[in-house]
Amino acid sequence: MSIYLLLKTLHVISAIVVLGTGVGIAWYTLRGWLSGDRQVFRWISRETVTADWLFTASAIVMLLGSAAGMLSINPTWLQQSWLKLAMILTVLVGLLWLPVVVLQYRLRLHAHKSSEAEVHRVMKLWCALGAAAFPLMIAIVFLMVAKPHF
Repeated sequence: MSIYLLLKTLHVISAIVVLGTGVGIAWYTLRGWLSGDRQVFRWISRETVTADWLFTASAIVMLLGSAAGMLSINPTWLQQSWLKLAMILTVLVGLLWLPVVVLQYRLRLHAHKSSEAEVHRVMKLWCALGAAAFPLMIAIVFLMVAKPHF
């Protein structure tokens, strides 16, 4: 197997992990909150932070590393418009994800100590950021697969 195909395989796998873990974390955090059971929400809030660092963060490192490796093999790919757009969307997703991580730490803390109103406020912001990031991630996957010319 060539280095390029190895990097491409790692890139696809890491993209799947980032997208899948993001959806899974969002689902369980939202369901835990909507359950109204503070004990369930406390447990999920702890697990969410752990899962984000174990899976999402490590997959992002692999995603960016494999992208850099593929671009080092052929730097002229940077001139393709679909890749430029995918890179811009990736930066936007990153700018949305970083506050989400901070909010997850706040949720973990608030699930133990704060009022329901404070948890509700943080969850609304967390959901809004996630809802903004998800379609961007789908668009990035579309761009990687379709490689449209525009």
